[in-house]
Amino acid sequence: MTSDAVFIAGVSISSGRKPITFAALDNELNIVMLTSWEIADLITCVKNYDQVRLAIDSSPTKTTHENYTQLLNEIGLVDFQEFSQKNSQHLWISSNADKSFKVFQPRLFLRQTLVGRLQRALILYDEGLQMEDPMDFFEEITRHKILQGNLLTENIYSSRQLDALVMAYVAWLTVSPSERVVMKGQFMLPKLSENE
Repeated sequence: MTSDAVFIAGVSISSGRKPITFAALDNELNIVMLTSWEIADLITCVKNYDQVRLAIDSSPTKTTHENYTQLLNEIGLVDFQEFSQKNSQHLWISSNADKSFKVFQPRLFLRQTLVGRLQRALILYDEGLQMEDPMDFFEEITRHKILQGNLLTENIYSSRQLDALVMAYVAWLTVSPSERVVMKGQFMLPKLSENE
């Protein structure tokens, strides 16, 4: 695709059959893609764009290290360079989802819990991602629905989806004119604006 626009994406890596949780945002922070993929699917997608910023949650665990290493090898084969070099149209950014969320809220609830997922979604919502207000979930809670086990949670993102979304947000920050990012150790993280 020939375009001046930059394809903005983020990745969270797990284990399993489809270890890549992939999120893409447009310039207005609309979520244009949120899916689970194999590494080959990600490579097929990003090869189609002239300019890409891809932020990767670069904190592999024992179970995800192999997939993380394979992803870095595969994107290297399609001419991705580290963001710090800025000498390519295809740049990857090393970041960390938990550390990125903690920039905005140092006291995070556990990521797997419902309240932890809602908290992270609220952070992204407050930062301008075009998503439903996570607080709307509470309008659906009634005693009857809880007792009947009829509480709808499909509009609540999984922890992996939230990690991929915050990575896409970090990528977006590197493209936006304000470049509200800062290098902390080995990770590129969001930087709070002056009025936050």
